[in-house]
Amino acid sequence: MVRYLEPEEMDSETIRIVHTHWDEIRRGRRYPAKRDVDPAAIKSVLPYVMISEVHRDPLRIRYRLVGTEVAHYAGEDFTGKWLDEIGWGDDARVIQGFYAHMLELGGPVFGTDYFTQLSDGQRKPYEFAIFPLSQDGETIDHCLAVEDYRRLDRHEAHRR
Repeated sequence: MVRYLEPEEMDSETIRIVHTHWDEIRRGRRYPAKRDVDPAAIKSVLPYVMISEVHRDPLRIRYRLVGTEVAHYAGEDFTGKWLDEIGWGDDARVIQGFYAHMLELGGPVFGTDYFTQLSDGQRKPYEFAIFPLSQDGETIDHCLAVEDYRRLDRHEAHRR
């Protein structure tokens, strides 16, 4: 079950790094643009990062960049794919809810969700954050997202 958190409740140093970068590249604007994201500034956490396009009416998410660790835990590299076409069923609806919540808030979303271990079916939490990006500084059209899997066994966790 998803639980949304305040930034100060997050344990993840990975998420803190991305949050700090996002805040710095805003330079006083409401939202930074996708072009402002500097991969060199977040190099240590790039395997856990995604960049996605946000389309509305209806809400659809298309993944433009998927880090290697995100792809590993998802069981596939879904770069270039639409969330609703990946085949994740209920998980896709939950993830779309993260984006809808971010749009509703008009700011970053922080939370925890769960992966299921393949070997024993045990569910273990991971932390995530979604940061809005905007070409014009006002309308959210992309997102910078990060997921921290440090509590998971790399060989046992799988989203579906």
